[in-house]
Amino acid sequence: GVSGEVNGHAVRVGRLSFAAAGEDGFLAVDRTVPSRSEDDLRTRFGLLQPDEMASYVSVDGQLIARIVLRDVPRANAKAALAKLRELGVTELAMLTGDKRASANIIASEVGIDEVHAELFPEDKVAAVRAATGAGKTVTMMVGDGVNDAPVLAVADIGVAMTDGTSTAASESAQVVIMNDNIAAVPRAIAIARRTKRVMLQAVLAGLVLATVGMIAAAFNLIPVVVGAFLQEAIDVVSILWALTALIDRD
Repeated sequence: GVSGEVNGHAVRVGRLSFAAAGEDGFLAVDRTVPSRSEDDLRTRFGLLQPDEMASYVSVDGQLIARIVLRDVPRANAKAALAKLRELGVTELAMLTGDKRASANIIASEVGIDEVHAELFPEDKVAAVRAATGAGKTVTMMVGDGVNDAPVLAVADIGVAMTDGTSTAASESAQVVIMNDNIAAVPRAIAIARRTKRVMLQAVLAGLVLATVGMIAAAFNLIPVVVGAFLQEAIDVVSILWALTALIDRD
């Protein structure tokens, strides 16, 4: 939590144990009777839902407010994960430091079956290494925070989603999505696959045409000068074919 002085009053904001802590322990509303436990203080504000977390505010040792936060999935997360499945991604897992109840709710909303919650950064690294060691073809990790930098580095493919503020994650990843849009993840996979396919087509086409040209020249079916120009033409065709990967078909 954080603490400071505002207009001569001591203000604390953070976890309940931090915000309500006084020199003599937790203080009740009237600041004279010690409360029995954190639960006694929580009942003042009502129960939190499983997917909610709270920060508490105290002034001069008196608990006066609770700020309730709730994680919500990105608006297009469910559609993006569905697109990943269409592309052949068979296993999707969530690695998060959030509480399990909150993580399970988010996972169910977006369609993720495997959830690893309440993880520290080193736990995420261990989980990715375990997946890689289990013989997974390719393990891709998508992260958007500083805490994700270590796990992005150990994944086969690390994808950092950033708005330009999280440099640690960006420097650890092989792919950086600058618009912080999760829908760009399946699009990046589609672009990579198309680029690889076009590259192989260009190389194979160049090899086949060059082989035909060499055979024709070896049997004197074409003059040497024509063969030289033909080789240059083959190179140009291969390059132009490869450049078709730049065409955005999405």
